[in-house]
Amino acid sequence: MRRALPAAAVVLAAALTGCGGSDEGLMPADGASTVTELDSGAVGVADVGGDAWLVQPEAGTVLPGDGDPIDVGEAPLRIVSTPDGVWVSVIRDGTVVRIDPATGDVDTTVELKPEGSEPEGLAWDGEHLWVVDQAGGRVVELDPDGAVVAAFRTDDEPRLVAAGDSGVWVANYGGTSVSRIADGTVRTVRLTSCVGPQGIAEVAGRVWVSCTLSGKAVALDAGTMKPVADVRDLPDADAVVGHDDTVYVVGQAGPTVYVLDAATGQLRDTVRLDDATPTSENVGAAVVGGDLVVTHPDVRRVYTLPLP
Repeated sequence: MRRALPAAAVVLAAALTGCGGSDEGLMPADGASTVTELDSGAVGVADVGGDAWLVQPEAGTVLPGDGDPIDVGEAPLRIVSTPDGVWVSVIRDGTVVRIDPATGDVDTTVELKPEGSEPEGLAWDGEHLWVVDQAGGRVVELDPDGAVVAAFRTDDEPRLVAAGDSGVWVANYGGTSVSRIADGTVRTVRLTSCVGPQGIAEVAGRVWVSCTLSGKAVALDAGTMKPVADVRDLPDADAVVGHDDTVYVVGQAGPTVYVLDAATGQLRDTVRLDDATPTSENVGAAVVGGDLVVTHPDVRRVYTLPLP
């Protein structure tokens, strides 16, 4: 169950918003943002038919828009919408499950082999589902019905995955590296100045990666995989979302949204949403309709901000 906070809490979110350098901030002039309080904290978030679906690790549920929670297993983390259903990674069960959005029922459960696999990040490339196995240091490719197509070794402790025009990208948190899978081939490059790579997205020919332990974001050329941008002073950078010509990097403290120009790396704006400390879990973010939706599991709140 989730419930909207009273007006005073919404005003608090607007008051904590700060703009850093331009008029292109997320917060419109009238401060029209919303803050929603949850009964259980959320991490993963996805646009499903124009609604924000939330993954609640502690409760073991998915919250579908304004519907009733759906039980999916122990410690679900990430979520992605596909034409055949909504997939959720359930890290402690070692499974990925598919929900029929029309009924809210789990219609498919896939147990990753071998035992001990830890499904984490998810991505859909238009044809196949990509599942990060954090414990196995790999990414697994599944067909729309959940059958295993292939598995690719990446590096130590991969976290999140993103599908882009140049391939499928994996941020290897423990390996301090990024892997690209394209045409059945894996290429991995070390990120010498990026400790704790986590969020990842391909935008405008660049691959943007958050460096959680370095407090910054870096960009690689999507073709050469060479560094092309380094944006510092983004404390606890975590989730990364690409939309049009913009990259949104969400820091855990606050949480705080950093708005970057995807082509140049220029910091357009900084929007602090709250006063939460960094989480021991992760924050999540997704574009849902015309809004950026941000989660923070510790404070059990979800923040919805209109895009510029």
